[in-house]
Amino acid sequence: MGIQTNMTNRAYRAEETFGADRAISAEAFRAYKFDLAYSPRSDLARMIAEVTAVDPGRDADLRQAQALLNAWDRRTDVHSRAAALAVLMAVAVKPDDGGPDAMAPIVALQAAIRTLKTHFGRIDPEWGQVNRIRRGALDLPIDGGPDIYRAVYGAPQKDGTLTAVAGDTLIMFVTWDRAGRLSSQSIHQFGSATQDAGSPHYADQTPLFAAMRTKPVLFTKDQLAGNIEASYRPGERETAAARR
Repeated sequence: MGIQTNMTNRAYRAEETFGADRAISAEAFRAYKFDLAYSPRSDLARMIAEVTAVDPGRDADLRQAQALLNAWDRRTDVHSRAAALAVLMAVAVKPDDGGPDAMAPIVALQAAIRTLKTHFGRIDPEWGQVNRIRRGALDLPIDGGPDIYRAVYGAPQKDGTLTAVAGDTLIMFVTWDRAGRLSSQSIHQFGSATQDAGSPHYADQTPLFAAMRTKPVLFTKDQLAGNIEASYRPGERETAAARR
């Protein structure tokens, strides 16, 4: 049936987070959704074990990279000083397209070292300097990475950074209380005007998205009061008088 048989990092983290929680609160579930970690059982963890076992000889950069990876908590937060090395290595070893360009882990790590030194002058820039979300005039650091529950897949840029092109998009958390009252929070990676670059809603949700925050979903007239930008009947042309 074409069912995937290997265990991804997300599969391992599913087991290790909400899979191990017998009574999940709304707050815990939200934290699980924005999980930033690679599992100790992940392919990336195995790559790190392999490359840190290599004798660095007189290669000072490789020795420093090994020390960074050995001390890394495997989290892809924007302030991490080892995530860039690890993620750039992993993506080169296991390209998203599964093509023939895969490298051996140690070769991929050495390539990551060269890329980071060339563009950032050091092998340990903060992950947020490398991992970016860009939309219109916005250019922001973003947590997360490939095969993370906070999924962010970046396209390499000429300046050595990555621009998020896939992964998390629309996120919505929905709860009901004991009386059946619904409450919802959501966020979109860009905004409600996905194709109109001149709209104020072209990228107005991106800062919240990058910060892993959400906004309320408004359902009723009372909730919408004060938040209506324009009011009109479907099928009728909006007029200035109809705007609120």
